[in-house]
Amino acid sequence: MDYKYIEQLLESYFACTTTLQEEQILRSFFSQEDVPGHLAQYADLFNYETGAQAEKLSEDFDERMMARIEATKPSVTKAHIVKLTTHHMAPFFKAAAVVAMALTIGRAAEHAIGEQEAEENSNVVAVDPYIKSSDVRQTIRVKDVSQAETKATNDSIISIATKNEIQ
Repeated sequence: MDYKYIEQLLESYFACTTTLQEEQILRSFFSQEDVPGHLAQYADLFNYETGAQAEKLSEDFDERMMARIEATKPSVTKAHIVKLTTHHMAPFFKAAAVVAMALTIGRAAEHAIGEQEAEENSNVVAVDPYIKSSDVRQTIRVKDVSQAETKATNDSIISIATKNEIQ
């Protein structure tokens, strides 16, 4: 006998596209005594509901379960809470340590770069643009000159030197 329709219904069932009527057809097919061998593996899946509906819980089920829960309920102490909190917070402590290290290294690098720039700025030589053209090569050591002032001064030196070369 050809079971292509049942196989198609099974494919639809596992793809979650069957209707309730198609699922009922599958249940009634698999409840038969003579299910073919290649489809027998699915029989328990469809026959489970029929057997499960017959099983009922006893009247004292809830009371027995509550008694078991109470019997196995652990006693929580302050030490347990501290231990659990520390255990659960450990990843956050590690993350905070990594952030603190990164900030410390960054601040140290920033400080080192600042010292290097300060040292370079202490060696900056600026030329007064109001000095006569013949005295352009004379320089004055300036300790606290901002970068903007240094750039403006250097631009004026270049323009004076260029004028002198043209003349």
